[in-house]
Amino acid sequence: MESKNKILEGAESLFMKYGFKSITMDDIARELGISKKTLYQYFEDKNDLVNQTIQAHIDNDAVVCNRIIEEGYDPIEFMFEMSKSITKNQRKVNVAVLFDLRKYFKSAWDKMEKFRLEYILKNILSNISKGQELGLYRTDINEVLIAKLYVHNIEFVMTPELYQDISTDFHYIHLESLKYHLRGICTDKGLKKLNKITETQNNNTK
Repeated sequence: MESKNKILEGAESLFMKYGFKSITMDDIARELGISKKTLYQYFEDKNDLVNQTIQAHIDNDAVVCNRIIEEGYDPIEFMFEMSKSITKNQRKVNVAVLFDLRKYFKSAWDKMEKFRLEYILKNILSNISKGQELGLYRTDINEVLIAKLYVHNIEFVMTPELYQDISTDFHYIHLESLKYHLRGICTDKGLKKLNKITETQNNNTK
């Protein structure tokens, strides 16, 4: 199992760097320093490798999300911590990768969509509920609608061709999207917290 996990980690790194379509099983075996026989011992074909790589990526994202939840951040801090984690990983990604995945590996892309539409939606709903309990988020909002809008906004953020005329910096786009979401649902108390976080971030980037 350890060998398989190492192959999945190595394959993900190669896919994110070079894209899913162009790289071959021969390339992967050579780059990872293993035989093709070893590679095919764990994966039926490239499609299976892509599917399992995406599943491992999703599982890891869920572990990171749960870890951040357990660290006890308040709902606004939690959103920024998640953004930090997502953009840290995304910066390693060639923008063509997501296009490759969407166009040529539908079953793997569908796994990511399911994760976004179910797991992330559930966590955003939970985040809104906790924020309302703490007086950070407004209670006069339609929680389900706001959560769905946020989840669909992620699709926009994950589609670089839609905003490359504005910026190619994924971190900038994701952060602006997050602030747009939070400013729409925060109470005065929440806005003070949000402004304090963004002010600290701005000072750290000077």
